[in-house]
Amino acid sequence: MIAAGARTLLVGPLPIEGDVIGGTKVSFRALVEGLARTELAFEVHDTSRPRAGRGRLGRAALDLRGLGALLGRLRRGRYDVVLWNVSSGAALASLPLVAAACRARRTRLVLRVFGGDLDLFYERAPRWQRALFRRALGSVERVLLQTRALCGRFDALARVEWFPTTRDLPQRPPRPGRRAQRFLFLAQLRREKGVVEAVEAIQRVGGEVTLTVHGPAMPGFDLGTLAAHPSWSYGGPVPSARVPDVLAAHDALVFPTYHSGEGLPGIVVEALQVGLPIVASRFRALEELVEDGVNGLLVPAQDSVALATAMARLSADPELAARLAAGARASGDRLRPGPWLDRLQGWLADPQST
Repeated sequence: MIAAGARTLLVGPLPIEGDVIGGTKVSFRALVEGLARTELAFEVHDTSRPRAGRGRLGRAALDLRGLGALLGRLRRGRYDVVLWNVSSGAALASLPLVAAACRARRTRLVLRVFGGDLDLFYERAPRWQRALFRRALGSVERVLLQTRALCGRFDALARVEWFPTTRDLPQRPPRPGRRAQRFLFLAQLRREKGVVEAVEAIQRVGGEVTLTVHGPAMPGFDLGTLAAHPSWSYGGPVPSARVPDVLAAHDALVFPTYHSGEGLPGIVVEALQVGLPIVASRFRALEELVEDGVNGLLVPAQDSVALATAMARLSADPELAARLAAGARASGDRLRPGPWLDRLQGWLADPQST
């Protein structure tokens, strides 16, 4: 446990009511709520800024203001350890300043990077920025990364630990012999999340198989461009509190993403925990979460024909659906937060803990 009197600061974005909520904010809120049930005493510095309806310049101004507020708190406060939860792009741009502020106060810094695209941001950055980032990593006590692939990419530059996305949804009882007929797509609506391919696929499946689409339409995506068809419907965004009920009302999750920032998506973890097989794209780190023939079916990205074939196969074979549902529950249980919160407390308490 953290030593008596030690001061811990959790830094990260919490959801803002009425604003767009993504996996980063949901994950940080879950972390704060989980640690609140432990003996760890901590303060929270919320880095969220309202982004809905703001252009690129407006968002950049908010980001700079938020960074200034964090640096000011680090300079004024006296903390033993800071856990900084941040996106890949912000980590690459701001780590040198945050690390310097922590060094100046002799504060230990643990960096947790959300998403699965830190490697892409790093490779696209100019040489000088990569050099500053590498130097700053040298003063970071630990770097917590979401995917095993990222751990392998950065383990030569820092003390890296795998810290996957976790959730804690209740299981639902198995339904043997039931066909998978009600498919669900739940994500931000942007083309690279695969919503277009999902809608195209359900029209190929036919029969009584249906698809329900949920999620907020992101800037640049027009829901009206999706072809109307009786096999699918749009149910709007889903508040976090309703996600378990929405998942329970369906038989399988469709997640045909090709979004470059994809890590271990929270909605996939949640679907696994309630026993939904996953039909997903074979893309980036998704294969670390969805095992073909074990807890779901994998198809090539941006291939609506292959997606439709997998959905039809799952809907026509109750034994396959039941076997994948059992595999989903087992996979989801490995990503419940308890053991990971214990491990995190150990890392925060002791620089030498493993």
